[in-house]
Amino acid sequence: MARSRPWGKYTVLALFGLSLALAQVWIRLQVLAVGYKLSNTRQLIHSLDGDRQALKMQWSALTAPGRLAVQAAGRLGMSAPQPEQVVRVP
Repeated sequence: MARSRPWGKYTVLALFGLSLALAQVWIRLQVLAVGYKLSNTRQLIHSLDGDRQALKMQWSALTAPGRLAVQAAGRLGMSAPQPEQVVRVP
């Protein structure tokens, strides 16, 4: 008569439970890592959005018609054309 080994069954059951526990810990660590990456990405988006707004304001200031007229006159010696210098195209 074959004698059953109860410790063998318990060992297999314990190893299965341990592997489930380790899998759960690994999954939780992965969720935490993804959460940190998401938080960093949101922070980067917020920072880049602020930079974009600042650059839009700077672009608007640099391309303002009054500023361009002053720069054209001062740096390049340009002035508004005289009426006889304007050629109209039909």
